[in-house]
Amino acid sequence: MTTCIQAPQQRAGGPVIVHVEFEVFGGVQGVHFTKYCKEMCDRFELKGWTKPSPYGTVLGIIQGEKGNVDEMAMWLQHQGSPGSRIEHCELRNWRIVEKCDYRNFSVRF
Repeated sequence: MTTCIQAPQQRAGGPVIVHVEFEVFGGVQGVHFTKYCKEMCDRFELKGWTKPSPYGTVLGIIQGEKGNVDEMAMWLQHQGSPGSRIEHCELRNWRIVEKCDYRNFSVRF
């Protein structure tokens, strides 16, 4: 289930910062999905983490400017790493936050 938060891109104090949790299903392990996910998040200046799950999915949290998080959500849902086969991506717990909880984006194991 994909639910996107409808929020303005800017607010009085600066850009809107959002948080979203994700889980990607399909052929996403053994194809460097987490590595490419980190590269894309670094490109979009996003914070959080990603890791392979024991169930064959990829999990993670993304935080950052709403427009950049929206772009990353599209990548997770439709593109992925070369060789990956995305069946679907669940984006959960969208919310606006005051600031990011993470200093960078990392791959966890």
